[in-house]
Amino acid sequence: MPGSYVPSAGSRAAQVSSLSRVALAAILVLVGQMWGIVVLAITNISGLISVTTSSSGAKISLPSPWLWVAYLLGGAVVALTEILLFWAAFRGLAREDRSFSTPASLAVVAFVGVVLALTGLGIFLKALYDAVACAGTGVPIPSSCLTTGTFWAGVALLGIGALLAVIGYVGVLVGIWRLGTRYVDSLFKVGAVLLIFPYLNLIGGVMILVAARKARGKVEGPESWTLLSR
Repeated sequence: MPGSYVPSAGSRAAQVSSLSRVALAAILVLVGQMWGIVVLAITNISGLISVTTSSSGAKISLPSPWLWVAYLLGGAVVALTEILLFWAAFRGLAREDRSFSTPASLAVVAFVGVVLALTGLGIFLKALYDAVACAGTGVPIPSSCLTTGTFWAGVALLGIGALLAVIGYVGVLVGIWRLGTRYVDSLFKVGAVLLIFPYLNLIGGVMILVAARKARGKVEGPESWTLLSR
């Protein structure tokens, strides 16, 4: 049931700050997608790790470690900053609207998940590089050269981190959807859905950016506007 809502001066300032963070996060969604497109355009990702097997062992071909560092560091900085901005936005809104408390908490889960996944991937890659160094470039790698404990620790951390990141990111999407409910703007909701799909998430980021700026204009402008009652 719709109702009229007039924010206090303090509430207005907090909402403007939160919506500005959502807009910045949406810009980072676009930056992250463009980064991914550039990486795909210049690199055959599936060829970064090449594995061939024979009776004497597996032969692994790896690119320069600096290439991995460049790809992962660029993506990680954008992703983690984006999550932090959504977390700060939801936390600010949760002081007045408790429906944003869970998305704020799940944004923390997403942040931790991404950190764990990156750590696991780093451990996993280190084990592979150490195995290649032990056996020699272009030579089949015997089992004695692979530190299985380190290898599987990396795989486990990568798997756990990826699971937490997915769960947390779903919470972020729920938070964006609830922005659509709070500010009566379907662009938020459609944008949240589009963020799930590769390539379409670029359009989703644009829609969320536009919606955040519109909502901020509502908060800064008229003395009241129609919101769904909470």
